[in-house]
Amino acid sequence: WTNPQILLKMKMNAICFVKAKPQVIQTDKPTPKEDEILVKVHYSALDTALEPVIQKTFVGGMVHKRTDPLFCGWHFSGVVEEVGSKVSDFQRGIEVFGHLPYSSSTTQGSLSEYVTVKSDALAVKLKSVEMDMAAASTTEPLTALQALRDIGKLPKQGGHVLINGAGGQVGSCAVQIAKVLGSKVTAICSTKDTDKVTELGATTVIDRKKTPDILGQLEPGEFDVIFDTPGKLSARKISKFLKPKGVYVNPSPDDMLDFLLGKLFTLFSPKSISMIMVEPKKADFEQVMQWLEDSSLRIDIDSVHDIKNCAAAMERQND
Repeated sequence: WTNPQILLKMKMNAICFVKAKPQVIQTDKPTPKEDEILVKVHYSALDTALEPVIQKTFVGGMVHKRTDPLFCGWHFSGVVEEVGSKVSDFQRGIEVFGHLPYSSSTTQGSLSEYVTVKSDALAVKLKSVEMDMAAASTTEPLTALQALRDIGKLPKQGGHVLINGAGGQVGSCAVQIAKVLGSKVTAICSTKDTDKVTELGATTVIDRKKTPDILGQLEPGEFDVIFDTPGKLSARKISKFLKPKGVYVNPSPDDMLDFLLGKLFTLFSPKSISMIMVEPKKADFEQVMQWLEDSSLRIDIDSVHDIKNCAAAMERQND
C-alpha cells in the first residue's frame, strides 16, 4: 500500500458564453507546457471575431473551437507568472502583450485571469505604453501589417494602397502602417470618419456615403495593394484597379462565390486575390510596440470596462 497522490488543480475566474451571453465561472487555471508562458491577464479587448464565435457560425468555427463551456477573447496584456522549462527569453514578472491564435483549435479565451501562450507569440511591453493600450494593439495592427507587407508584398517605398473601411479598427491601423512603410494611401470610409482618416495620413479620402459610384473614382492599374477590411468589395470588379503584380487582400469575404470567381479570373495573371488570417508573431508585436512608442501608430480606445461588465462592453461595441 502506498499513499495515494492527490492533485488539486488551481482555479481561476473566466468569462464563458452561454447562449451568446457572458457569465463569470470558475475553471481550471492552465499550466504552461515546456515552450509556453503563463500570463496573468490585466487587460483584454473585444473584437469583431467574438460575435460569429458566440453565435456559432461557420466563420466563428474557423477562429475558435466550439467548446462547452465556451471561453473567448484573443487580445491580452499582463504579467508573466510562470515560464516553461525551454523558455529562456522571458522571466517571471515581465509585462507582456499579444493575442491568442485565431484557429479552429483554440480553446482558451483571454477574458480570463490567466492564459498560456507560446513564447514566440507574444512580446515585452515597453514601460512607455500603458497596459490597456497594449491589449488594444494586437490583432488589428498585426492584421494590417501582415496584409500589406507579407501578403500584399507592398514596395518598401513609393507604393500606392487602397484601403476600404479605413475608419474601422483594422482599416485605421492599415492607413498608418502603409504610411510608415512609405506608401501613398487612398481611403474609403463613412462620413463620420473622413477627418480622422485624413489626419492619420490618407492622401485621398472617398466618402462612401456621399459617393454613389466609388469604383468610378479609381483608375485602372492604380494600386499595389487593395486591402478590403470589411470584405464588401467585389473581387471580380476590383481586380482591374490593381497594378500588373498587385494584390487584393480580404480578411473575410462577404460574398465567397464572388471572391472565388475573382481568384479564378486572376489565375493566369500576375495579379492575385488573397485572404488573410492574422498570426501572433513576436517580431510583429515588437514592431507594433516600437511604433506605439514613437507615435507612428495611434490606437483609439473607446471605453474601459470591468470584466464583470462584459455584457455592457459588448453592447457598447455593437452600438
